[in-house]
Amino acid sequence: MTIWEISEKADYIAQRHHQLQEQWHLYCNSLVQGITLSKARLHHAMSCAAEEDLCFVLFGHFRIFVTLADGFNSHTIEYYVETKEGARQLISQARLMTDGMIDGHISNRDRQQVLEHYLEKISPVYNGLYSAIAQDLPINLNQLVSEPRLA
Repeated sequence: MTIWEISEKADYIAQRHHQLQEQWHLYCNSLVQGITLSKARLHHAMSCAAEEDLCFVLFGHFRIFVTLADGFNSHTIEYYVETKEGARQLISQARLMTDGMIDGHISNRDRQQVLEHYLEKISPVYNGLYSAIAQDLPINLNQLVSEPRLA
């Protein structure tokens, strides 16, 4: 392979990686706007997270993390719930493509659709909390999240 062939491939890789990162940032912006502009009482508050992650505090106790899975060129969005004590559990996953589509049918530019998709992905947490609270049971992280649902 010549230097020019490698150069072309390197440019292609860099361009595609940049496109994916741009789509991730658009997704993050749409989700944050969807949550903050929603009239629904979701009991979400923004929180600080690592550089590329989103973090919301739920009911002042649980943290919901939204992140791209580790690895170069990862297209997998992961949704985690974490307790104040630091226990973390995967809730669900989704797929983000370089064209901005999430799970093949949601545009990352449509904040209402992004919000609804996100809420669907984290609904096991709300369902688990609701069930435990309704039955006056203590909250167990493992019971909060059923089997992680893949996209």
